[in-house]
Amino acid sequence: MISPWWTVPPAALALIALALVAGGLQRAAVFRHSVEHGRPPRAHCPACAARLVPGAGGDALRGNRRRAAAPRGGGRPALPGGPGMAVLPSTGRCPACSAEIGPPPFSVELITALLLADLAAVAVPTGEAGGPGGPPGELLAFGWLAVLAVPLAFVDTAVRRLPDRLTLPAWAGTLTILAVTAALGHRPGDLVTAVLGGLAMGAFYLLLFLIHPAGIGLGDAKLGLALGSALGWFGWNEVLAGLFLTHLLGGLYGAALLALRRARRGTEIPFGPFMIIAAFAVILTGR
Repeated sequence: MISPWWTVPPAALALIALALVAGGLQRAAVFRHSVEHGRPPRAHCPACAARLVPGAGGDALRGNRRRAAAPRGGGRPALPGGPGMAVLPSTGRCPACSAEIGPPPFSVELITALLLADLAAVAVPTGEAGGPGGPPGELLAFGWLAVLAVPLAFVDTAVRRLPDRLTLPAWAGTLTILAVTAALGHRPGDLVTAVLGGLAMGAFYLLLFLIHPAGIGLGDAKLGLALGSALGWFGWNEVLAGLFLTHLLGGLYGAALLALRRARRGTEIPFGPFMIIAAFAVILTGR
């Protein structure tokens, strides 16, 4: 039987509200940061030059504005938003010219909704405020991480980079919420392992970057800080499980590409999505 809404923990309600508003912002983040390393974030539609992200400091596709004979966007903002913030429609098309922009329609929103629903499912109340999944603070922390992890996976898949503007807030926000949860729940030991787990995973990927920079990037190390902190909250076994599952999934994917002759030895593959999938698989199944 479905529990009445007033029996749902406030953190779960906050997560539901977050899911409702996050999609457009996530899609804008994917669009803005899906540029090659070293190029500024983009703000304009590549087809009509309509400004889609207000307040962006640069535009990797600004040259398209000069080449467009008669841009339908007219250089004016096509979407509402504050400085540096905009929402993009879930249809995956420019609101000014209907050109395809960003990820496929509803993909970001659907993946985020499913992930947040799974997180909320393990925190359904069973007579206690936190439910079997733990205190509400955990739900908020992992919900925050999920909302940033989904666009990170899309960006890494598109251009093989994990921008600091997403990885560092993911780490800082997750760790901050867990710190508050630890303080309120008198769980200093869990916070210590969360901090150390994040540092350990970040250091591990940093070492891999120094050994083989063509296969691992600094963005992977920074993402490891956030994911390691989330896994470390539960203990070192979860951190190790996340690392093992990441490399298992990445290895299977690489082997499949080789078998299908869609890649050669040395072909770079995005590693961030496997890190994210592995971390949330451990969080959802190992709690």
